[in-house]
Amino acid sequence: MEYRRSPALVNSLRFKVLVSFMLLTVVLLTILNTYPVGRMRNQLILAREVEMRSDFGAFSAALESAAALDYETAATALSILDVGRDQRVLVTDAGGRVLYDNLKTSDLLGKTALFSEVIEALGGKDVFRCSYDIDAFNYRTACAVMRDGAVIGAVYAYEYDESSADLLQETREEILQISVAVSAMTLLFIITFSVSLRRRFDRVLEGVYQVREGNYDYRIDLRSSDELGIIAGEFDKMSDQLAKNESIRRQFVSDASHELKTPLASIKLLCDSILQARDISVEDVREFLGDIREEIDRLTRITEGLLYISRMENGAPMDGICDLTHTLVRSTDMLRGNAAQMEVEISYQDLPEMAYVSGNPDMIYQVVFNLMENAVKYNRRGGHVRVALEVRDDQTLLHVADTGIGIQEEELERIFDRFYRVDKMRSRETRGTGLGLSIVGQCMEAIGGHIEVTSTYGEGTCFTAYFNNAPEEEEDFEDYDGEGGGTQ
Repeated sequence: MEYRRSPALVNSLRFKVLVSFMLLTVVLLTILNTYPVGRMRNQLILAREVEMRSDFGAFSAALESAAALDYETAATALSILDVGRDQRVLVTDAGGRVLYDNLKTSDLLGKTALFSEVIEALGGKDVFRCSYDIDAFNYRTACAVMRDGAVIGAVYAYEYDESSADLLQETREEILQISVAVSAMTLLFIITFSVSLRRRFDRVLEGVYQVREGNYDYRIDLRSSDELGIIAGEFDKMSDQLAKNESIRRQFVSDASHELKTPLASIKLLCDSILQARDISVEDVREFLGDIREEIDRLTRITEGLLYISRMENGAPMDGICDLTHTLVRSTDMLRGNAAQMEVEISYQDLPEMAYVSGNPDMIYQVVFNLMENAVKYNRRGGHVRVALEVRDDQTLLHVADTGIGIQEEELERIFDRFYRVDKMRSRETRGTGLGLSIVGQCMEAIGGHIEVTSTYGEGTCFTAYFNNAPEEEEDFEDYDGEGGGTQ
């Protein structure tokens, strides 16, 4: 027995699932720790930009309408508009010289403010900029003071915002804490899931190894509705079928061996009788040889039946079109000699001129011939075989009824099994092999039909075979017109 080995860790499904989940978690946590914080930062900046542009745009407009641009005018306007409480505000003239600074300890009054924002504002542009570090937001805005289309000064405001930075940092830390908790829970879930998945896969693999070693009775039995559960369920069904097939195979081998052994033993016994007899007449030799020939014929029928079953199981063609009426008449002609010996009469009922059905013509011939031959063989002397065809819209029914020995109810389910014979003594007399009805059942299944049987023990049996009608547009067909008979 070959010992099974677990795959290397890096090649195992559990490792791949674990790595995939971890990579996915890292990506999601990275997005969680960057996108919301970045979005919040941008919203804070945008809100402050709108606020500062609005406030200091109004302040600039107030200065434009004032008579003079000086310290008192700027202070009065700033007080009236109630802006600039949290910002440092500068007002310059057209040359950039600081006229007003709301910082009481300012040392910029009278000096030139060479801030980039002031320079751009003196050029007629409104400017807003923001820089951010972990400690604070630095907001800067500047706008021109216009009069009669000319720039007469500029307003500059600066804000150092630590509260918003602290809020953003707290949010980032909270998200980080949540991410750590989520990561721990995710890792625990991934490990638990991968272990559970590995155990379930091990059960499936164990089933595969058990079946490979021939243990068809092993069942996985996961009892879940997910994909693995479905696979396990289908595997158990496959194991059931394999176990059934193995049982049939063993029984078939046993039955075939027994059936082949009996005529071989008879042939050996007859040959020994001839060889051991000192004074044996020519007539006795001829009688022994006749018996040997009968046993050889029986062996031939058995092997032919087995070969035919093997061809069907190995994918013999099932398609074709056959005239059931023609096949029925041909089979009757082949059986008239046997029927005459048994004093059995064969009659037709409701026989149409033509009845085209779908299926391999050779298989259909086997069905018709075997059913009719059985009806003759297992009939009574002076009995009757009635054959009828019933054509329906999509099916044609073949009825073969006899007045023979009948079949007991408990045996009806087994009559299509290989080598099964209802009356073994009668089968021996009629040289039956127990393969005929098995071939009939397999042929009907192969061509998409089915067969039913009803019987009254001691009175007779009726077989009804259901054939699918051939499409009307099909013109070419093939009828079996061979000389050979079926296999009983």
